[in-house]
Amino acid sequence: MIQKRRQKKAAGKNGTRKILLTNDDGITAQGIWDLYEELSKIAPITVVAPDRERSGTGHAFTFNTPLHYEKKTFKHGLDGFIVSGTPVDCVKFAISYLLPERPGVVVAGLNVGENSGLSAFYSGTVAAAREGAFWGIPSIAFSLCNGGERYAKEYAAYASGILRWIISQEQQKKNHNTYYNVNFPACSPKNSRGIKVTAQSLAFFDDRYETIDVEAHYTKKGYIIYGDKKDIEQSNIYDSCALMNNYITITPLTFDATASKDYRLLQGKEKNILTKR
Repeated sequence: MIQKRRQKKAAGKNGTRKILLTNDDGITAQGIWDLYEELSKIAPITVVAPDRERSGTGHAFTFNTPLHYEKKTFKHGLDGFIVSGTPVDCVKFAISYLLPERPGVVVAGLNVGENSGLSAFYSGTVAAAREGAFWGIPSIAFSLCNGGERYAKEYAAYASGILRWIISQEQQKKNHNTYYNVNFPACSPKNSRGIKVTAQSLAFFDDRYETIDVEAHYTKKGYIIYGDKKDIEQSNIYDSCALMNNYITITPLTFDATASKDYRLLQGKEKNILTKR
């Protein structure tokens, strides 16, 4: 009953849901304020974001070390909470401490750099949405392919329609253990091929490291990771392929990582593990 009352409180006027907005590019990144500008037209928003860029942190959170936060006014008089942690820290801290009531929606982004395929597992943006789903809150991550930065404001304008559509689907469900990974292509919106609901690709980056000179370290050497995407499925039913073919992709994800086929294959055979031979 307590959770139901909180969820009711999370709805604003005319049924709009209060939004918790975060990112992994840091609170001063333009993308989060582009989203704020558009989403604030449909619902009240609280911005809680990292104090600096936290890309590639995945689902890391601060443990056994104090967090710090401050409320600050940014451009155009907009307020936001700065947190000295990861995107997941921002969601946890906002829901359990900062906010007087649980938000109705968690939104992460607008991230610069796509998060399709296996890269979603490394993404702090996608992890923030996953954390929101852990709390039973409908959650969405928005990312934009590198090269499409000049279209960020135009794609941010699409976000409110996508959010409303996803929430309408979530309202038909009892449990909100799905989170949504939305990616925008690098092309202009007018050249995109529309929106496609996709499966998560298994495409990955062939990570390699380049040596660079670093004066600040005693070895005078540093190593920078880079790589190209590999093993992209040749079908637009997968997010990586559809994104490369200029679709806006919406990929529903969940956190049950059980390998169901292997679970069924192995179930009942445990007794053989410790059998003496």
